[in-house]
Amino acid sequence: MSYAISPAAERRIAPRFRPTVGTICRLRDRNQVALVWNISSTGISMMIADPPPAGTVLAAELSTEGGSVLPLTLHVVHVRQADTGDYLLGGRFDPPLSETDMRRFLAPGTA
Repeated sequence: MSYAISPAAERRIAPRFRPTVGTICRLRDRNQVALVWNISSTGISMMIADPPPAGTVLAAELSTEGGSVLPLTLHVVHVRQADTGDYLLGGRFDPPLSETDMRRFLAPGTA
């Protein structure tokens, strides 16, 4: 069973996937944590309470409850407020994740 987001909703170069339960992104420059909503080799969507503005470049790291940790550079592409009052933040990885690195953060059974 694939957990990819439907092609009709896809706007990125690479397909989006659901992360494994408990995947977070630590924004090291801001000492903040965000819940990863979806992930692709080129970027990420996540929920955060106090987002940095679009255009910000951050030192970050992906991590899971299972102990996978990956330092990365994240470029904030867009920020929009969700109905919950939190914010959805879309970011681009620099450089993109390798297939091996990305698989560490995908939900079981993901293509």
